[in-house]
Amino acid sequence: DPRSREGQRRSMNNRHSTDHFTNHTHWLVFIISLLLIVIVALRRRYDLEGGFTIEIMSILLGIFLILYVSEALFSRRIKSYHVIYFSLQFILAQYLGLFRDYQDTWALLYIVLGFQVAVRCSRKEALAWFSLFTASLMITLSFEFGLISGPGRALAYIVMGILFISYDIQYAQHEDALAESQMLIEELQEAHDKLIEYASQSEKLAALQQRNQMLKELYDSVGQKIFAIQLAAETTRLMLEKNPKQATIQIDDLQAQTQTALSQMRQLIEQWRLI
Repeated sequence: DPRSREGQRRSMNNRHSTDHFTNHTHWLVFIISLLLIVIVALRRRYDLEGGFTIEIMSILLGIFLILYVSEALFSRRIKSYHVIYFSLQFILAQYLGLFRDYQDTWALLYIVLGFQVAVRCSRKEALAWFSLFTASLMITLSFEFGLISGPGRALAYIVMGILFISYDIQYAQHEDALAESQMLIEELQEAHDKLIEYASQSEKLAALQQRNQMLKELYDSVGQKIFAIQLAAETTRLMLEKNPKQATIQIDDLQAQTQTALSQMRQLIEQWRLI
């Protein structure tokens, strides 16, 4: 449907023109994010001291997971929900970083949030959130592991997050390019079909014009000759009584003119049939 393709094209143009790193993400990112949350939940769980600490950690991760799964639903209904969402998730992730025995695994949650930031926030907002996540990692891990080990651990997670998020953005842009190329191919095919249709119509129109031209020639040439034959026949009828000999010559001339007119008519009719 041309209207549907036009709507898709406008949607694609709007997607490219928005001030976002990307407006959609691959379904595999959702699976990877869930796996990262599971890794955070499982790693060193048994190293935490006391059941109370484990329960707090489980509750915090449970809230983080619920907010993550429901984010798309609320973001579609509430315009500024992403600001509230990322603020809450940042607080939860940062609070998990306060568990000294929890080491640095909680930093994986910032990668999960990074995927969503690239989709939900403008470039300016996204850079602000990325800077906040980076500063949080640097400060918290430096405080827990020292000024040498802490920044090293933070940089490892930052590089990992950049690789994952960049790949997701590039993959989404690649999908957009493929979708746009497919639409262009369909439009070219549609234009090709229209050209063939127009060419067929042009051939029919040319044939019709040629037939009309032949009818005009038939009227101009043969019609005029037949009219002249009628006049000559009337003259010959009047001459039969006064000059029979001259009338006989005129009759022979009429027969010749009639044969010529019939020959031209047959020729034009034969050409008209071939068109």
